[in-house]
Amino acid sequence: TGGFGSCPLEHATVRRRLHYRRGASDQSVIRQVFGMREYDLSRLRRCRDLEAIVGRRLGEGRRPLVIAAGANIGVSAVFFALAIPGARVVAVEPEGANFELLRRNTEGLDVICRRAALSDGPGCAHVVDPGEGEWGFRTEPAGRGDANGLAGGSLVPSVGMAELLGEQRSGDTFPFLVKLDVEGAEREVFAGDTGWLAEIPVLAIELHDWLLPGAGTALPFLKKVAALDRDFVLLGENIVSIRNGGAAY
Repeated sequence: TGGFGSCPLEHATVRRRLHYRRGASDQSVIRQVFGMREYDLSRLRRCRDLEAIVGRRLGEGRRPLVIAAGANIGVSAVFFALAIPGARVVAVEPEGANFELLRRNTEGLDVICRRAALSDGPGCAHVVDPGEGEWGFRTEPAGRGDANGLAGGSLVPSVGMAELLGEQRSGDTFPFLVKLDVEGAEREVFAGDTGWLAEIPVLAIELHDWLLPGAGTALPFLKKVAALDRDFVLLGENIVSIRNGGAAY
């Protein structure tokens, strides 16, 4: 136990290695993503619709943009980069050791690594270890007076989804998929402006009321998404929400 390891990864014609920490939750993450295929869109009945969206936009010279928030050590980011044709992935992870492995695992792929906490907008946040393992770090919004701690590394910047999408908005990308596994911070993410949600074809989200009973972490998401015309499908631990009206993409 302890130390680092790596495992071979074969996906289609690509061969890589994924690096992980022995005795940590990292191997379970790899098993979920590549073994159990928890983000594999080909498992969905609407897979052909989604493939058509990507194919049409690629034909127009626009690449699918994927946001992987709660990226951990980068396993899901690697999967999206390999599985979605032409994808550009923005991987967001707040915890320092996880982030370093994220950068290592995504090296050489079109993945932009961002050390930050996802929230309802710009600011800063505390990274909290509740003892759930390396995949269970949480973030808590910090007060304005705490912002000076960023220089010393005790805090991380927070960022909103609209800001992330806006940073990448250009003529050669289009928003395609958002993956959210942010250990209860979905409460803050969906408490603010969620106009971005209507333009996202696919949202894969893990809700955490099971982990934080009584905290109402899922409620803002459920309120916001109820007003939109979308399908909802369970895929592993995630709810996959797919926008209806594909002709509009």
